[in-house]
Amino acid sequence: MWLRAPAQIFAALAILLLTAPPVLADAAADDLIRQMEDRTRAETNIATYRMQVVRAGDDDREFRMQSWDDRAGERSFIHILEPRRDADTTFLKVEGNLWMYLPRLERDIKIPPAMMLNSWMGSDFTNDDLVRESSAIEDYTNTILAREPGPDGIERITIESIPHPDAPVVWGKVVLQIRSDGIPVRQQFFDEDGVLVRTMVFEDVAEMDGRLLPTRMTMLPADKPGDSTVLFIEQALFDQPIAAEVFTRANLSRRR
Repeated sequence: MWLRAPAQIFAALAILLLTAPPVLADAAADDLIRQMEDRTRAETNIATYRMQVVRAGDDDREFRMQSWDDRAGERSFIHILEPRRDADTTFLKVEGNLWMYLPRLERDIKIPPAMMLNSWMGSDFTNDDLVRESSAIEDYTNTILAREPGPDGIERITIESIPHPDAPVVWGKVVLQIRSDGIPVRQQFFDEDGVLVRTMVFEDVAEMDGRLLPTRMTMLPADKPGDSTVLFIEQALFDQPIAAEVFTRANLSRRR
């Protein structure tokens, strides 16, 4: 018995040494992702965006829109302002459900699950991006892969996110590069076979409503060289109260 005790102790120590780093890395990764979400979305935000859809051909498009985002309540509302042909098209997301109002038809429709990966307004974003039903903390195992100094002297951390087996997500893997202050730099999305599908690049860090955040986000599809969608934040307000009636189906068709 005496001879077996040291072996058991060494075995226990070995297990602790092998398992401790990933646990610590995951906790640090979760903290960084949480810091990023707190910085870029806060509890609520009201923002105006300009979106440029760039195509290798001549079919470029541009939109302006206003959005209301209640992160805590898992609700959001988007109102298209321009161009004229799309003006007053609206979108409502409530707890993973997504509705779209088409002013020309004077009716709203619910986006079915089969269409969640379809292009949103002809851009490189999808309907699923609007819903954002999955949680980077709850649905993924997040691990820090690398730490390196950035060109601005701020440390950059690379985080790999692997979905849990039963998680309701569409990606096989997500790799995020984020600054140590919580500002995202680049995010890559991979399918279940590990093939890169698209990359989001975050640029033009500026102060808005008292906080620093990237004001230009470019989505680059991996299979369509020359195509991209660029999203500019024109103005934003954070942690302001939003009336409950904003997030109702009645608001979809309300005259503005």
